[in-house]
Amino acid sequence: GGDFARPAHGLIYEAVIRLHGRDNPTTPIAVASELERGGNLVRVGGAPYLHKLVSLAYPGPSAAYYANHIRGLARLEDFFNTAVRGAQRARTADPEDPDEAIGGHLAEVEQLLAGSLDDEDLDFGRFGDGLDEHLDSLEADVEKPFAVTGFEDMDALMRLEVGQLILAAGRPAMGKSAFALGVATATAATGRPVLFSSLEMNRREVTNRIIAARARVGFHHLKRGKAGMVDDDWSRIGRHLEHLRDLPLWMDYRARNTLGRIRARAKQVTRETGLSPLVVIDYFGLLEPDRSGRRQENRYAEATEMSRELKLMPRELECTVLALAQLNRGPEQRTDKRPVASDLRDTGALEQDADAVILIHREDAYDKTSVRSGEADLIVAKHRNGPTSVITVAAQFHFSRFVDMASGSA
Repeated sequence: GGDFARPAHGLIYEAVIRLHGRDNPTTPIAVASELERGGNLVRVGGAPYLHKLVSLAYPGPSAAYYANHIRGLARLEDFFNTAVRGAQRARTADPEDPDEAIGGHLAEVEQLLAGSLDDEDLDFGRFGDGLDEHLDSLEADVEKPFAVTGFEDMDALMRLEVGQLILAAGRPAMGKSAFALGVATATAATGRPVLFSSLEMNRREVTNRIIAARARVGFHHLKRGKAGMVDDDWSRIGRHLEHLRDLPLWMDYRARNTLGRIRARAKQVTRETGLSPLVVIDYFGLLEPDRSGRRQENRYAEATEMSRELKLMPRELECTVLALAQLNRGPEQRTDKRPVASDLRDTGALEQDADAVILIHREDAYDKTSVRSGEADLIVAKHRNGPTSVITVAAQFHFSRFVDMASGSA
């Protein structure tokens, strides 16, 4: 209805659709009665105008052609208005940060383009129409998961598939970034491209962490540079250098980032590789809202809106998104210090929108004398597509990584 240039024609069209949906006739008399019930008959010009429209109508077989023509004109009008807003945004943008204006405009254009894909109604139809194809797919060989975590028990418990939003959360210094980089490099090692958005760590720190984890070189050695390195460190790096260079891992170190920019980066990776990337965001609390939308009054409202956009991202990009998040001080108030999904900070929408929530917990972070020193629990607190569980891994922070307990020396 909103595609018509005249609002009256939109009201008439919607009345026709309502009647048709109820299997009622769509004659001028029936449409006039439907409009009268809604108090819109006078607004469209009365019953005489409906009869006039019928007299001017094109033959039935041409209806689809003209409907598509009207839809096309409406979309071009939307495109024109978007371009005008883009020009206005360009004139008023901060020259110190032009990317913010460009990112906001790009987000609007992407939303407009997404609307054209929705027109195809690929996601609408009778349930039974696709049932045979689905059963055939169950008999086929099991496809590889979209991404992997790199932990044997975790990958057996949950498959990272297209369209999923995975949250990994924990209190500060629990190892969230080490976990995220481990997932990113493990997935990249399978040949799947990965886009890692690092809002918290700069290029030097991320590079040192990846080298430490993959080559088993002391992170504290790398932080000191040449003064802290020994011959064995250089030898280990040399053995892994070719592998590290060839990883299909794209890094975005921009400290002030938005979901619109991250989407644009992901599409750039897809164009370069022909494959959708695993998108890793470190971390949600540092994301800025896209300025193309209305500025929210408080952080909670902004975070709730961004959580919704984060939920849509893996479906729009046909990928998996792993986002890190902070927990509030709830675990510190408990005797056992173990976190729960409701401890997520910023907004409760994160817990609701995520397909899976992984909470990272280390007992030795609270008790240095714990008998579980060097261990970490990956608590799968929510798993929409399977069971919840607790996966215990080894925390090797001198190598800036987590590893399976059975392969702690690998």
